[in-house]
Amino acid sequence: MENRDATLERLVRDHQRALFAFLYRMCGDRGVAEELMQETFVRALRALARYRPSGDGRAWLFSIAVNLVRDRWRRQAKRGIMLPVEEAELRAADSPEDETLKRLTHQQVRHALLRLPWEQRTAIILRYYHDLRYEEIAQVMACPVGTVRSRIHHGLARLKRLLSAEVITR
Repeated sequence: MENRDATLERLVRDHQRALFAFLYRMCGDRGVAEELMQETFVRALRALARYRPSGDGRAWLFSIAVNLVRDRWRRQAKRGIMLPVEEAELRAADSPEDETLKRLTHQQVRHALLRLPWEQRTAIILRYYHDLRYEEIAQVMACPVGTVRSRIHHGLARLKRLLSAEVITR
């Protein structure tokens, strides 16, 4: 059985890059992402007694990170500040909607993602930027798998409407 330090070291080694990428996409600022990643690992250390080594370490860390980002986002929203999302493409897929999304500029996608409700934006980023399965997203977001599917479905539909409206106005 691993000791506490070895467990945390393994979690950091195995998931640090993916965690940083997620945090950077959620907040769009390297310094803030590094700060949030450090705080994620501090909170993970404090909660290590509750971690099950047989469980999914990535999902466990992402759930801590999601809570930190959500708290920061709420504080920023109260002050009228929106957190940017990194300019990046959604994962390629074969559907016509996805082909349309790929043709749009990074900036259009970023602005549209910012307009989605928190839950939809988080689920979409976890699914399409980090390739998490629905079950993993449900674990990270502490909700049923059906809720994750619904958030992604409605989020993509809303994203499509927002992007279509932006294309029409240009």
